[in-house]
Amino acid sequence: MAVDFDALDLVRSRNKSRAYNRKIDELQQQVTSLQDLVADAIACVEELETPSHVGRSITLKEKFEKIKKSS
Repeated sequence: MAVDFDALDLVRSRNKSRAYNRKIDELQQQVTSLQDLVADAIACVEELETPSHVGRSITLKEKFEKIKKSS
């Protein structure tokens, strides 16, 4: 019985590719969920901001926008 090693390598590489793509999709979903969570947290900080903490929500917004642009 002859074994086609090239075909086996092709199948293995495709399986690795599919696994990699699944992991990328999962990570992208997590990033999206975290972005939603951070946006909600910033909104809560804005609502609860006291005069002694004025500007904290702006700082958080700026950091969040910088992170979103880099991802």
